[in-house]
Amino acid sequence: MFGWSGRTLNVDLTSGKCLTQPTPDDLITHFLGGAGINAKILYDEVGPEIDPFDPGNRLIFGAGPLVGTLAPSSSRMTVTAKGPFTFAFCDSNSGGHFPAELKFAGYDHLIFRGKSPNPTYLWIDDDEVQLKDARHLWGKDVWQTEDIIREELGDPDVKIASIGPPGENLVRYAVIINDHARAAGWGGMGSVMGSKNLKAVAVRGTKGVQVAGQERFEKACLKAREMIIKSPKMKTIGIWGKPWLNWLRNEVQKSNPTKNYLLPRVPAEEFNKVGLDAFMDLVVKWKGCFNCPLDCGHVLLSKTGPYAGTMGEGFEYNQAIDGQMMAIYDLNFVLKWTVETNRLGIDCDGPAYATAWAMELYEKGMITNKETDGIDLTWGNQEAAFQMLDKICKRDSPFAHLLGEGIDLASRKFGKGSEKSAYHVKGGRLEIDPRTGWATALSHATSTRGADHLKGMPLSNAFGTWKNIPYEFTDDSKLDYKAEAVVFFESLNSVIDSIGLCKNDTWSQSAECPGLHEFAEMMTALTGRSYTANSLLEIGERIYNVERAYNSRCGLTRAHDTFQEKFFTEPIETKMRVVDKEKFENLKTEYYTIRGWDPATGHPTGKKLRELGLGTIADDLEKRGIIKD
Repeated sequence: MFGWSGRTLNVDLTSGKCLTQPTPDDLITHFLGGAGINAKILYDEVGPEIDPFDPGNRLIFGAGPLVGTLAPSSSRMTVTAKGPFTFAFCDSNSGGHFPAELKFAGYDHLIFRGKSPNPTYLWIDDDEVQLKDARHLWGKDVWQTEDIIREELGDPDVKIASIGPPGENLVRYAVIINDHARAAGWGGMGSVMGSKNLKAVAVRGTKGVQVAGQERFEKACLKAREMIIKSPKMKTIGIWGKPWLNWLRNEVQKSNPTKNYLLPRVPAEEFNKVGLDAFMDLVVKWKGCFNCPLDCGHVLLSKTGPYAGTMGEGFEYNQAIDGQMMAIYDLNFVLKWTVETNRLGIDCDGPAYATAWAMELYEKGMITNKETDGIDLTWGNQEAAFQMLDKICKRDSPFAHLLGEGIDLASRKFGKGSEKSAYHVKGGRLEIDPRTGWATALSHATSTRGADHLKGMPLSNAFGTWKNIPYEFTDDSKLDYKAEAVVFFESLNSVIDSIGLCKNDTWSQSAECPGLHEFAEMMTALTGRSYTANSLLEIGERIYNVERAYNSRCGLTRAHDTFQEKFFTEPIETKMRVVDKEKFENLKTEYYTIRGWDPATGHPTGKKLRELGLGTIADDLEKRGIIKD
């Protein structure tokens, strides 16, 4: 095949059997690859009765057709499972070099099922596949794990994706780390991996990717690369990376989650400590993923203070928020937090948001040193933050175990009104304040994997360009076209995650970067199949409907597409001030109507599903009594 390897590796961890099978052509035709095929496999193989940590759950790695090719930024993979804190659909995306290596070894997808009787890791050496004993790796952090596996295999170029102690201990926001610092960080995929006693996946590939029309493909890829280089992103994300957003949200949009949302943004007298100048003081050099011209990553070094000498890759906008949520205004702390969470294999946000929630309870007197194992959870206490991180990863006390459940589950188990201070959607922690704007609010509420800015949040004027309408994403306080824009970006981003590109330098971020037209040119030349911008967008719509249908089957409805009361009643400095509840519900109705879903329930209708070629899913939902045709 061209583009796709045409092969899926099925690994039954219970029996120890590994079976390579052809990737079904109908999946390739209708779902592209990566996130799209992953979602369909999850729907077909994991029912609503399956607990996320049950051996019946699947852990699915997917690398799309463009991964490992000349296409710029073409090394993204998606990992999908029933989510350990959403208890419904969940996936996570990672870059680096591991995804391309998986394609070079000749695999589009890895599907893990069952549970190994003992800790194990998968070793893929092109066509040679075997499960190897990992009992000596259990308890090791991800960096130690990478070093030991490479030494055992005698190959320094082996690419490895692994978990650390948080994944082994089923901390619900544990991650899968590859290439030392690249994380499938959202959704707790590391804990699902740990529940299967799977410590790591190591891969070495030498096959490359076959191309149908080489000259045409090279031309399309060079065009896309040139667009990125000439785009505004080279002067923003290409220099500052995602910390640029910290300045934008704090100083321009006036909304930046701080002190567990008790503050709308970082106080003026503190912001210079976490702003762009402070960030650039840490930069040693720039670093990018496989075949990326943007180089939005950095190697950072702490030069002064208690963390002097700390060096690592990073960091993203959300890691700066991690400090701010705990009222810690110090990027040296953020760098140390980034390095430690990467090394341990835990989502940087998970323990930060849980600790910030606990700090608010501590301030209110709802918990004391007795519950916190003697840790002084006062705002801004850096030592306490690292103490809680260590205890959460080990789950070595009742309180640490509670925080390891994530803020939604933790607050519901703790009770006493603490739920009001746990900010999430569908169990997923809320990273951006919905009072920022209407599209921000709607996209976070309707995201299929919980509160999220990477599924459908409009971050560029690509929608206005695509529709040739006066849509302006920079003023999100206006309601015009917002529902339609969110629908567009949800479908667009489904395509991006399925073909294997990065959102940082595509239409998802900038209308001047490669978009649907360029994707169609590259895909057509690569695969020898005919694609257009419209045909890709239709596939993206089909993928998002599968994800939503999975959630419907798991019991999620329109009522779950919402926020805590604070965001509807407490005004901040943004143009919106608050999310007007009546307008928000009307916007949701408009969104469901555009989607062709039932406005009363939020479920996809049988008519829409069949329109998209998803008749078997429509039949399933009708049989279960979830929808009526």
